[in-house]
Amino acid sequence: MIIRHLLTALALLGGTLADQQQPNFIIIYTDDLGYNDLSCYGSKSIRTPHIDRMTQQGVMLLDFYATSASCTPSRAALMTGSYPGRVGLNNVLMPDSKDKKTGAVLGLNPSETTIAEVLQSTGYSTACIGKWHLGDAPEFMPNNHGFDYYFGIPYSNDMIPPRFPDLPLMRNQEVLEVNPDQDTLTKRFTEEALQFIKQNQKSPFFLYLAHPMPHRPCHASAEFLKRFSEEQLKKIGPTADKESRDLLYPASIEEIDWSTGQILQQIEELGLDQNTLVIFTSDNGPKVGSAKPLSGKKGSVLEGGHRVPAVVQWKGQIPAGGKSSQLITGMDLLPTFAKLAGATLDRSLDIDGADVSAYLTADSTREPVARTFFYDHGGRALRHGQWKLHQNGKKLYNLAKDPGERRNVSAQYPEKVVELTSLMEEVLLDLDQHSRPAGTLPATMTH
Repeated sequence: MIIRHLLTALALLGGTLADQQQPNFIIIYTDDLGYNDLSCYGSKSIRTPHIDRMTQQGVMLLDFYATSASCTPSRAALMTGSYPGRVGLNNVLMPDSKDKKTGAVLGLNPSETTIAEVLQSTGYSTACIGKWHLGDAPEFMPNNHGFDYYFGIPYSNDMIPPRFPDLPLMRNQEVLEVNPDQDTLTKRFTEEALQFIKQNQKSPFFLYLAHPMPHRPCHASAEFLKRFSEEQLKKIGPTADKESRDLLYPASIEEIDWSTGQILQQIEELGLDQNTLVIFTSDNGPKVGSAKPLSGKKGSVLEGGHRVPAVVQWKGQIPAGGKSSQLITGMDLLPTFAKLAGATLDRSLDIDGADVSAYLTADSTREPVARTFFYDHGGRALRHGQWKLHQNGKKLYNLAKDPGERRNVSAQYPEKVVELTSLMEEVLLDLDQHSRPAGTLPATMTH
């Protein structure tokens, strides 16, 4: 069942960390990275030594879910701790996206409380660096959603001419350039992130580093292309030629791994690693890469569309070298960070995430607690504990034994079909009765 009025249930233990230093938080968010696209998650062709090192110093989350199988909805859930349908953003936003019925310009409602605003309210410096994709009107951009600083692109890197307007690279509300060289974006965003950390090392900070890669069209700096022959590189077309650039997918990820290493090295050199929680994950499953052993990819209700790699490191707090099968979602980060920061949240805040700090800091052998997760992209499904039911009630899977969803056991467990069908009906009713609208601006307004 969806956890509503969660903050009341947790008793909002604001102030429990009053005698402790507030931790820093870093979310490294990739775009369209598959469950099998890191060497620590089984890839044989992509080398990710820095992320692998995170697993040795922290915990791998084997059942971590992006809340949607596509960009905008997943990011809306991350920012608000709520299902995308609860905040009116179940679909991907295009540049200057408009409501089909009213013509109103759409984005993340300024009335929503974001993870950045929660932390900002308790003294954190906040930065969003990279891809935003929650509306590109000024009212919907990061500076109006709790981020002190923004450097990045407002939507996906494939939304470029001639189909779309020029892609702006922005610092706060200022457009620095249009249609930037995408080969350089990972490096430029990394440099900005390192600068933000250095400038804010004396006080608590929240860094949301949202790489636009390895989303198609794939790009990487020249030094990460050495794995390819000259003949292979000659076949790669311009940015608009997505298919030819799929070759660069491993290089895009390996550069992100380099970037992650730079971040981890800096917090260590500055003496911040004992007081900084870093999570590396993805917004949804792969378009190009692999989600093995899961079935499905980006846009799918199958596990490969929603279950993504996630590694969390916090030296001295999270036991090193662990693997956890506890179901955790991107929605859980808001209430978890709030708890760890000692933030007091509005008890009326209606969200779906839960404080999972106890599961991050616990021994990874701890038995997972049965939780419920609702899939609402590429179809509908519901997971409760180890069981997953697709909406038509004809497909039931035991994910503990069959993560690839290949053996339908609905006939063997009719009582589970009934139980999960009832839970899904509760979820749908709750979302229908307690959803909030997306942000809208009059169609005549421009930016």
